[in-house]
Formats: sequence, structure tokens, C-alpha cells
Amino acid sequence: MRSVRDTGAFRVGAAALATATMVGAVASPASAETDPGWVSGWLGDTTVGATGAPARTAGLALSSTGATNPRVTFDLTGLTGVATAAFPDWCATDAAAVTCPMPPSATPDEFGTLNGTLPIVLRAVTGAADGATGAISYTVLADGVDGWAQQAAVTVHAGPDAVDVVDEYVTGTATGDRLAMPVGLISAGDRPVDDLRVTLRFPVGLEPAAYRNCRYGAGDQLSTIVVCTIGGELAPGARYEVPGGFATTVGPAALGDKRITQTVAPADTAGLLPAGVTFTRRDADQSLRLRQVGEPVDVLGPDHQYPSGQYYLRAIHGAFDVVALGATATGSAGDTVRVEMGLRNDGPGVPDATISGDNAARFTFTAPTGTTVTNRPANCWPSGSEEESDPTTPVTWYCTKPGGVFAAGETFLVGFDLRVDGPLGVSGEVRILHNYPRMDDNPANDTAAVTVS
Repeated sequence: MRSVRDTGAFRVGAAALATATMVGAVASPASAETDPGWVSGWLGDTTVGATGAPARTAGLALSSTGATNPRVTFDLTGLTGVATAAFPDWCATDAAAVTCPMPPSATPDEFGTLNGTLPIVLRAVTGAADGATGAISYTVLADGVDGWAQQAAVTVHAGPDAVDVVDEYVTGTATGDRLAMPVGLISAGDRPVDDLRVTLRFPVGLEPAAYRNCRYGAGDQLSTIVVCTIGGELAPGARYEVPGGFATTVGPAALGDKRITQTVAPADTAGLLPAGVTFTRRDADQSLRLRQVGEPVDVLGPDHQYPSGQYYLRAIHGAFDVVALGATATGSAGDTVRVEMGLRNDGPGVPDATISGDNAARFTFTAPTGTTVTNRPANCWPSGSEEESDPTTPVTWYCTKPGGVFAAGETFLVGFDLRVDGPLGVSGEVRILHNYPRMDDNPANDTAAVTVS
């Protein structure tokens, strides 16, 4: 059997990086009926607190298609003097070697691949110094499938630390709503946190309430950045939340999916404020405060690993109208004329594609018959080569607005140079390719004519 695939995979939390390995077999014509399938797995690097901090749970992701007895073997000798590793009781342990099968909770996806997560509880050994680093060696394999040895680093961090525990998805939100966004964390270090910094990013359309101990600034893509410092001592292992949540209003500009991010850190190690943002105070009658909830935890779960969390609002309907803007020009055969066309956002909603990475506004342009495009803007491109196109079929150009948002009241225009070849005939057209994130409230103005006479 042979290894046929070695793929990289990553997961971003605070700064977690993992390497994925997929192993399988190449089925020759003679062995096609006995294909052993494939397995893959990855385990990210993990930082654990020094003695006195809650343990961390690292999750090894294991996947298999058509493989018999998929499993993972571990060599823990690289953790000596740094950390201990505890495995579920369905794993077999022999000294520093551990073998775990596919987790009993594994489920198949839509493609038939079986996916499971193996929890490994990591805890620093007594006396492990700040910065001490060890490694877990692991091999993913199955019957008839050779394994590929990998390693994941385990590093000890001494001092105060905090992890965010908010990961919430909300549906049914409408403009005008006032939300109580949860803010929650666990003090995850071996020493108490003395004062906490919370940094939040509110995308366009979401309006944070004013608190005395917070500063506010304008971020990129029309977002609002808020930095709050909350005083007090947070004991190791204890969980805290903002009572009543962080008040947030869904304004008229809110439209589509919105993600509010929050990051927690001890104030004395939080580093510089977000770059390029000028912060000011707002008049406020209240301060943002924390209260302890529940009992202290001894082990952080796999979902509570990172200093950042999110509050995700799904599909805010929001009212908006994006208008197609046409153009007119006059010219004779042989002339070159300039036409400027595009879009205008009549609001009040603001298309915001910063989450998806899509474009917030785009349109197509078809030139009038009897003309040829001789010069086009950089952010427009043809659906195909003009030379390869059917000469009887007009070339369609696709244009996208740079940036992730299309502000209310903003106009986006591009200029094309058209050579008049004649005879002039059917007008050209600007057409909104698709409204983002949904069809707007007035589809009748989603097309406009471009004429040359």
C-alpha cells in the first residue's frame, strides 16, 4: 500500500496552525476491487497554562472513506517534562503509546466520508517553565493503508490569560431591534487577570451602546471598533460574563449576514490598540461590567480555546434599493466616445460582503450594436475574447465595485471608450448582475440603457 495524498489544512483561532495528512492507496487495475480507501487527520499546536491553570482540550480531526479500522497512534515521549495527555476511555494505552479508533460519535457527511473528533486533554506538568515546548507524535492509518507520522507542538505559557466563550448564531433579527449581545470569557491562566481588555468590531449597520469604560473609533469597511477596559481580578478557571450583554441596535443600514467579533485579553499584555483607528469616549450613564457565573472549570472544552469569539446575525432583511445608471453619447462613424455607467445605492441598507469575501456590487455592460469597446476600466472584464466571440453577438462585460461595502448614497461609475463602427442600432444595457445579498426592493430600476446616436 502507498501514501498517495498529503494535504495541508489550517484552523485560525488566536494563532493555531495544523497540518493535515491524508493517506490511502493507488488502486491498480488488478487491485481495484480491494481498494483500502483513505484516512486523514490533523491535530493543531496547543498552548497550555502553567500549573494552576485549567487544562486545554485539543481536538484531533479524523476522517475516513472506505477504510477498515481507521485509527490514530500516538507517541507521547516528546511531552516528557512539559505536559501530560489524557485520552478517552475507548483508547488503548501502553506506557507512552496510545491507540485510538474512530470516535464513536463520528458521523458521515453528504459525500459518505466519516468524520470524528478525538479529544485530548493537555495539562502542564508541575514545574514546567514558561515557554517549555514538547510534541505529540501521531500517525493516522487503517488496515492496508500505511500511515504518515506527524507532530503537534505543546507549549507552556505562564501568567494570566483569557479565552472567549461566545460563539452564537441568531436568526430573525430585523432593523430596529435592540440586542443584548453576550460577552463571556474564562480566566485561563495560572495567575489571575488584573483588568481585562475587550475589543469588539461592529460591522456597518450595527450600532453599539455607549459605556463609560469603552472607547470608540471608525474601522475599515464602515465598521465601528470598540475597546473596553473592565477593572477587577479574574480568578484562574472562573467564568465571567457581562450581565445583560452588550447593548446593540440594528440600524437601518443593516443588511444580510453580520458578524460581531470580540477578543479578550489581560489589559497589561493586550498590546497596542488597533492600528489606524482614532478612539474617542462617548457620553454614557453606565459602565460595562463583569460578573462570575457558575463554578470554576478545571478543563477547557474543545470549543473554548481562543481569545476571540463571534456573535453572528443571519440574513437581516433590511430595506434597500440599488439603481442601474445608464449613459448616452453622440458620435459618427470612426469616432471614439466615452460613456460612464454604473450603480447607485439609494439605501437605506448597505450591502456588506466583508464576511463572505464577495463583492458588494456588480453589474454587466453590453455595448450598443454598431460600437466596439476600445478601452475599459481595470475592474471590468469580458465574458470571453472579443476575437473569439460570434460577431453577431454583443460582448458582455462584468464590472465589480472594489471593497466589501456599498454605502447608502454612494455612486459607483466606470468609463468605457466605444468606437463607432456603424450602423448604430440596438441600445446597450447596464444590468445589475445580482443584488447582494438579495434582490432589492425595486427591481424595476435594475437595468438602464446605454445609447450612442
